[in-house]
Amino acid sequence: MEPKLAERRKGVSEDRARGRLKWVLITIVFLLAVVGGVWLIRSPLLSIRTVTVSGETMSNPLAAVNDLGMGHGTPTIDIDTRAIEQAVRADPWVREAQVTVDWPGLLTIAVTEHVVFASVLASDGWVRVSVDGNVLAVGEPMPDAPVIDIDTGPVAAGYSIANPLIVGALEFAAALPPEMAERVVVRDDGEGLVAVLDGHQIVLGRPADMHEKAIVLSSLIDSGLVAGAQINLIAPLRPAITNPQPLQEVEE
Repeated sequence: MEPKLAERRKGVSEDRARGRLKWVLITIVFLLAVVGGVWLIRSPLLSIRTVTVSGETMSNPLAAVNDLGMGHGTPTIDIDTRAIEQAVRADPWVREAQVTVDWPGLLTIAVTEHVVFASVLASDGWVRVSVDGNVLAVGEPMPDAPVIDIDTGPVAAGYSIANPLIVGALEFAAALPPEMAERVVVRDDGEGLVAVLDGHQIVLGRPADMHEKAIVLSSLIDSGLVAGAQINLIAPLRPAITNPQPLQEVEE
């Protein structure tokens, strides 16, 4: 074999070897970068270091986060905001929950809680409910709050009341001015809703047009009524007022 041809073949072989070495080195660098990236993204440097919660008074969002195993030290990439929101909302006191993640390690939970609005009869006791009928706690009727004396049956915290009479009664109380709502008692007389407020008996009838009935009632009371007057609001645009009859004097 001629020396020039042998030298050329040797050069070609060396070029091929250098090419293969180059790709081997590139592959090694790539794999190291991937492994390093995976390690970094799951390392304490990029894990949850701070959890902030706002809006909680009766609920405990942090306990829900810890139960999911997504608290301090969890890799930020493993945080499932939707799962946390669902877990936090499972608390009867929570109306809304918003969860956000800010890299590299901040978890923020903003909670809006239900507010106790009224007391509702429940079998042989009472429950405290929000204005939209969510049962929040068991407890005696609260002072300075509407009382719905309509039996909702045995319920527990987290139950959402669907009884149309109770829902209507809550809607009626919520539409009253607060200083009136805190003194009203609503019952079911077997034919519909009736309310008692400041000694007046108010016939409300079916749980319909409750907002309008409350507005008309507050206007009538503000205008001044005879003590003990009865008010019929079955047709709120045509309210009927019946004043108590004076006692007849008995001749001796």
